[in-house]
Amino acid sequence: MIRQKLFLILCLLLLSSRQGIMAQSCGTRQLDPRVASFLKMIGYTDLSLEQLRKMPIAQVKYAGPPVRPYPPADVKRIKVTADSIPVLVFNPTHGQNLRIIINYHGGGFISPLLPGLEYSLWQDARNYAAVVFAVDYRVAPESKFPAAVNDSYNAFKWIAEQGGEFGGDTGRIVLMGNSAGANLAAVITQKAKKEGISNKIKLQVLNGLPADCRPRNMETSVSYRENAAGYWQTKAACYFAIESYAPGQYDNPEVSPILTEDLAGLPPALIINAEFDPLRDDGIAYAAKLRKYGVRVWDKCFAGEIHLLFGLPPNAEELKEYEALVKTAMDACFIK
Repeated sequence: MIRQKLFLILCLLLLSSRQGIMAQSCGTRQLDPRVASFLKMIGYTDLSLEQLRKMPIAQVKYAGPPVRPYPPADVKRIKVTADSIPVLVFNPTHGQNLRIIINYHGGGFISPLLPGLEYSLWQDARNYAAVVFAVDYRVAPESKFPAAVNDSYNAFKWIAEQGGEFGGDTGRIVLMGNSAGANLAAVITQKAKKEGISNKIKLQVLNGLPADCRPRNMETSVSYRENAAGYWQTKAACYFAIESYAPGQYDNPEVSPILTEDLAGLPPALIINAEFDPLRDDGIAYAAKLRKYGVRVWDKCFAGEIHLLFGLPPNAEELKEYEALVKTAMDACFIK
């Protein structure tokens, strides 16, 4: 009887510990009023899973930010590897021996690299004194898993060998991803470890990371329940994205990178989360597992904010803090 009670107490402690990780809060459930006003201004409304499934895929695929101009001489549009993977190369300073950022864009594995994203990529190259290689990997539903993984990984290997031709220092490579792109950056880093070339990656920056794409996680995660609707990134959108991208592959670690058993030896990681993001607890859990295996991690959960810190004004202190976190992590990884 005593043993049974002790076993029960141990189970409860383990469960509460796991819930402490998965349900970590980073605020007081007060949505940033600037973000609330922005969502109201753009007329944001939630779409159900059924509505998403019925919509013409082009309406989902090409929904993105407006195009903002930047000097056209600051970008080169190339195709790499035998698969002719489109890559945009941003080098606003036209300098040499710059750190390399390989960027994997968001868009739920459905949207390509939209023109409206180019300004922010150009801006990253300026802000981080880097050459930014933006990979336009194949997307669903036309190209399902593992097409995006294959394109992303093959582009990484090509850039790691050829990046110097575009002003980059191949000894100082950062993988950076937003949302679906964060998933790909985490997966590519794990694949590089398996092939013994993860030392080519000095840092991984993961913003709004879908680490566990299994439907049961979407049903049990506290952040999915708290933020299922009303905050731009919804549980329905997450379901739609993953069923479009990798049907029946949810338990595959190259779809759900947190399922990889041994994360030891991976490059350092900066993981960015937001309080009102369904994916918040995915990022928190992945950071905890990386630390468990001895990986250096910086992480930050922004109180009151939504997925990818969307809706903040360009001069927001939160965006400045995010940029400062990236620079701190880069400097700590000898990327100067």
